[in-house]
Formats: sequence, C-alpha cells, structure tokens
Amino acid sequence: MKYLGQFIIFFICITLTSCSFLKTLVKEQQWSENYALAEGVEASDPALIDGDLKTVGESQFPDTERTEGLVSSSDFPPSEAVVILPEKKSIYKIVIHTTNIQVFDILARDESGGWDKVKEVKGNNEEVVDLKLNRIVITDGIKIRVKRTSDDASKRRQNTRRIEGWTIISGNIRGSGKIKEIELYGYV
Repeated sequence: MKYLGQFIIFFICITLTSCSFLKTLVKEQQWSENYALAEGVEASDPALIDGDLKTVGESQFPDTERTEGLVSSSDFPPSEAVVILPEKKSIYKIVIHTTNIQVFDILARDESGGWDKVKEVKGNNEEVVDLKLNRIVITDGIKIRVKRTSDDASKRRQNTRRIEGWTIISGNIRGSGKIKEIELYGYV
C-alpha cells in the first residue's frame, strides 16, 4: 500500500510528460494557400475564383441547344463549374461558397484528360460547403457537376407548359449553380 501512492504519482507524471512530448512530435496539419487564387488558374466563369465573395459565378450547361424535343429533367445534362490549375497539385480540401446548390459531384481531371468522380454530395443546404476528400487527389483540374439546385422548381415552372395532355418544354428546366467562390487546398 505504501508504494501504491508513489506508483500512481509516478504514472501520472509519465503520462503527462509523454502527452506533451507527443504533441510536439505531431503538430497540427496546416492547409496550403488557396490554389484557385494562384496565377495562371482558369475557370469556366472568372467570378468562381476571383477571391471576392460578393461576386457570383454560374455553372454552365455543356449543351444548351439540346432543349427541343426533350421530355424530362433527366434528359437535360447537369451544369458544370470547372477550375483548371496551371500545374498538378495535391488537393485534399475543397470549399464551395454557394447560394443554391443542393446535389452535386466533385470530379478531378485524370492523366488522359477525362474526369473521375472523387466526391458526391446530396441534400446540401449550407452556403459554405467545406469538403475534405477521402483521399488526396493529384490533379490540375476540378469540376463541380451540379445535379440539383434550389432554383430548379421555378425554372421548371417557367419553361414547362401543359397543353391538351402534352407537356411542352420551351427551355432548360434546371437552374444553374450560383457559386461565389471555389477554394482548393492541400497540405503545407
């Protein structure tokens, strides 16, 4: 019993010392600067990467001339917002400032110039979407493929008419994604 108190004090001292020692060994990982603000970066809409949260860029529909003869919203391709970096970077975190995007995919450009899906987001209601990828993605391009926005219903009402049992579509029935800023980060 006499040594039990000394052992407990010794154990507590060793634990506290090793915890502080481990903290110095394992420092908190720091994020890089925003790659999207670097010189030479291009985007499908310049407002997506201008560093100003007061400007709003929009995702683009890849083929807007295909509206004639389409009968459902699934026939309309999703809109896209693309950021191309001047060189490959290791990307682990993507922050999207948006006012209306609800369902979207994040794609990364691969070696052959194609696009691989790296993240899928469903049911977003946040204006700042802070995404940490499951893995580090080494790429020179990121694409946000917008599948649904909070503006889709009003766009559908605006461009859809029912006449004698027929549904007439007179324009795109999906809203474009409104994006204030896209930020891309890796580790320092």
